[in-house]
Amino acid sequence: MTKVLTLLLFLAVMNLTSCGIPLPLQKDLVVRDLNAVRQFSTSNQAFASYVQDFELKGRIAMNDGSFSVGDIPINFGDTENDSFQGVCFEYPDGTKEIIVRKQWWDAVGEAYRESLLFHELGHCRLGRDHLDDVRQSSNDTHKISMMNSIIITPQKYNSYKEEYQRELYTYNTDELFQSLGIVVN
Repeated sequence: MTKVLTLLLFLAVMNLTSCGIPLPLQKDLVVRDLNAVRQFSTSNQAFASYVQDFELKGRIAMNDGSFSVGDIPINFGDTENDSFQGVCFEYPDGTKEIIVRKQWWDAVGEAYRESLLFHELGHCRLGRDHLDDVRQSSNDTHKISMMNSIIITPQKYNSYKEEYQRELYTYNTDELFQSLGIVVN
């Protein structure tokens, strides 16, 4: 009997922890526990030009003149996971914020910075999940979305920036595939 109870207790604990309590991933947002509150109410100015660019490109790609990031502050801070350079946190009250690891930010160039911020805004603002699919062209393997969980290399991002950004807003990979030389069956 005690073995059965122990097994049931073990299964219950495993079931709870597999959900990631207290920080489960939901739509690739890190959902905070019930007592958490957003850390920041405004964004660090270091991110202002990236947000303006994200909004402008979103207005064009989605043909929506009122598209904006809204109330999603972006700041430097602790991403709470050493493998995350940026993270979109969602709080129980529905508010969101993006936190970026400053040490990483200071060590990388513009292409990585923009790609990371557009990726995190893809989670927080566009509700996008990770899309880790890759496709083969005649000479290389390519990530098919900016929403890949591994940020696109600066070389690829700079070479196919417009196509990657268009896919981010529209979910349409046609132009990206054509530019990358990927044959769609």
